[in-house]
Amino acid sequence: MKKLWILVLLVVLFISLTMGGGAETVIKYAHNQQIGSPQDEGARIFKEKVEELSGGQVRIDIYPNNQLGSLREVIESVQGGQIEMAQQPLGMIANFVPVLNINDLPYLYPSEDILWKVLDGPMGGKLNEYMYDAGFINLGYHSGGPKQFSANIPLRTTDDFSKVNLRAMPAPIVIATFEALGSHPVPIEFSELYNSLQQRVVDGQENPMQTVSMLHLYEVQKYVTYTNHSWMIYANIVNKRFWDSLSTDVQRVMLQAMKETAPIQRKIMRDAEQDYIQESEANGCEVIMLSPNEVDALRKATLSVHEKFVDIIGRDLYDSFIREIESLK
Repeated sequence: MKKLWILVLLVVLFISLTMGGGAETVIKYAHNQQIGSPQDEGARIFKEKVEELSGGQVRIDIYPNNQLGSLREVIESVQGGQIEMAQQPLGMIANFVPVLNINDLPYLYPSEDILWKVLDGPMGGKLNEYMYDAGFINLGYHSGGPKQFSANIPLRTTDDFSKVNLRAMPAPIVIATFEALGSHPVPIEFSELYNSLQQRVVDGQENPMQTVSMLHLYEVQKYVTYTNHSWMIYANIVNKRFWDSLSTDVQRVMLQAMKETAPIQRKIMRDAEQDYIQESEANGCEVIMLSPNEVDALRKATLSVHEKFVDIIGRDLYDSFIREIESLK
């Protein structure tokens, strides 16, 4: 009789684990960066924390380096539910949620500290509401680093910018920024960036230092000018229907894991920035640090871009962001 009861208990336990709340939830988590990059490391420490806090109830499978499709394809797949989760640049998600363009406005954030205080606070929560309406749950923000300009001449002033053709991401706000600086933007897809510089189709480009390092752009560019004019920001988005299917305990675990690990990812990115600078300099590329007065002159030159796009972003949202940023200075 004792053996029979043990057998019954084992059967009940098996059924509860396979049919009930103990069943493992598997999440596909896609991103566009290489294995070992700060973005990939951020995804992996998030995965480890979720699996730890959930006691193995949740398993996250990471797909790096565009394994599941291009940036746009992955966002569409998250929106449609074919992929549960992705780490994607806000600039690309803005194709689906136009108000996110606010983060590409030149010189919006005066410092990294203020950037994260804004996005981790009520203003970032407001952006999350717009993403929610488009079918995305944003768990939190990761860093891709500040954007800089590279070229074959130093770019210190608007007069310098007027002498170069710059490769521009095919995005209106980026093109308008380049024009405001006095440059001649040439829309070219990212996949053609290196070749376009090598063949002198364009004289320079803008990207975080990570891209200069990753694509070895220092081989075809003589200078990088540290303008810090905008930031590469990633959102960690989850399909809304999938999110709603999760238990409140699992949702709480995922939110807590992102809250704990996002600051770690941002530090990894900050620390890597110095490595990228040293690598570029070691390969013969001069890295120029602008003076505060030089940065302020470039900032003033791009103020017109804010007004040009404020209607797309929404006046109320834009004004709320500016008030929040001013209060944090």
